[in-house]
Amino acid sequence: MRILINISMVSMLALPLSGQQQYRTIYDIKDEWGDYTNFQRDEMVSFCDFLFKEKHYERCLLTSFQFLYRFPNDPLRPAILFYIARCYEGLENYKLSHRYYQQVISLESENSNLYKASIYRDIYIDLLSGNSKKIILATKGTNDPYLLTFQGYAFLKQLRWEEARTAFISAQQNFNHSHYNELMVPLFQIIENVQTVRTHNKYLVAAIGLFIPGGGQFMLKDVNKGQGILASAGLLVLAYNWSKTKTISGSNRLMRHPSLSIPSFKNFNEGESDYDLKNNDHLPSSVNSSSSQLKYTLPPLILALGVYAGGFWKSFVDTKDKNRKLVEYYTLDRISEITPERFLDFPEPKLIKNN
Repeated sequence: MRILINISMVSMLALPLSGQQQYRTIYDIKDEWGDYTNFQRDEMVSFCDFLFKEKHYERCLLTSFQFLYRFPNDPLRPAILFYIARCYEGLENYKLSHRYYQQVISLESENSNLYKASIYRDIYIDLLSGNSKKIILATKGTNDPYLLTFQGYAFLKQLRWEEARTAFISAQQNFNHSHYNELMVPLFQIIENVQTVRTHNKYLVAAIGLFIPGGGQFMLKDVNKGQGILASAGLLVLAYNWSKTKTISGSNRLMRHPSLSIPSFKNFNEGESDYDLKNNDHLPSSVNSSSSQLKYTLPPLILALGVYAGGFWKSFVDTKDKNRKLVEYYTLDRISEITPERFLDFPEPKLIKNN
């Protein structure tokens, strides 16, 4: 009986062992581990694609960098770098975005869609950053319609209307499609309507500033400068009025304080130890007053005239700059409505291809 129990226990212990899968070679382990690694890779790619589409850019960056660390030689590496650049673009970190677009450009051939998409995006973020000069230099002599369009936007921002028109016409010809013709129409309207922007007449501004200190600045809606000029000129005029002398006798004008007017006695005899008047009544025959009127009235008057003349001239000169700002404001406002984003319809790489 005891022998039977031991046999049954041994058979029970051996039963689970017989059910386990036995590897015959190391290659079987390698294949199974490879399948698990591929599963991990596909999961990371899917998660990265999901995060990007949902605009969770920071988490997408973390997943993308983890992917590059685990699979440094994966064929999707350039596409992942492109997604990293797109994430930084979405976060408005254009410096890092530019860096990763350049990495993709260095890895891909010029004929690949990934290379072209990186070029277009790199130029586009320069447009967002306001690097108009850089865009114009980078797209000089190009026949690519997308680059010509971005070049036209750069010319618009620099208020170079004819160059912008030429760039848009060239882009339109190279696109050669009715869809892009419709997209271009509002851009041509910006150039045409710029002549209708209301600007200031510099002669009228100068005339207002001639009659009212700071009036030209008020007309240019530069209230702070206008108030400063008006207040400065007004205070100096008041200082001039306060320093005027008062008439106390005859035509002699004396300051309020008598110490500022010094009588000069000229009809006296000079002795060795004293001075005697020529007349015995001890009254001077004539009194000449010496006043310091000009010392107190002339400086504020000169300063007031200087502030007045300076404000007049400044308003005349500032009119041109103010008009340019008005046109620039109109242009940027219209560009914000007709953004270059409408032309970002070129093919871009996808991490997951739809069957």
